[in-house]
Amino acid sequence: MKVRSLGPADAPAYQRLRLLALEESPTAFSASHVDEAGRSMDEVAARITPAADGSMRMLGIFELDELAGFIAVVHPQREKLRHGVELAGMYVAPAFRRRGFGRALLMAAVAHVRSIAGVRQIRLGVNVTNKEARALYQSIGFASYGVEPDALQIDGVFYGEERYVLRLNPAG
Repeated sequence: MKVRSLGPADAPAYQRLRLLALEESPTAFSASHVDEAGRSMDEVAARITPAADGSMRMLGIFELDELAGFIAVVHPQREKLRHGVELAGMYVAPAFRRRGFGRALLMAAVAHVRSIAGVRQIRLGVNVTNKEARALYQSIGFASYGVEPDALQIDGVFYGEERYVLRLNPAG
């Protein structure tokens, strides 16, 4: 397995996996399959291309040449928010689960964040019903700091989102 930043050439593979994620795990994402299915490859490529200002990077994990999972690293550039990074949209395809891909992807994202000067903490949110993801985050040191009730509504059912933070030693 190999983790690297995604770029425009990865757009078709990313869009296929993203649509699978939204179909297979609808409670894990705020977007829906309907929201994403109509995006053009140009839109998808723009979305996954690392931002020149460092505010966004999409990491992908590969088995040989197959994209097995992804995670977004969002680093606000506003002065008052630069000390924090948000991880979002993590997904590993079912065929690659329980094989260390999720942990490897998450650890690569954390390592990337640690390389950014001045970052003190990493935040993320996870559906309270996703026990496997919550256990993964907790296993590497993320601590829960609250639950937003009714954060997501799917077909009339509401789901809470548990918020986590991983405090880092101040970088840079």
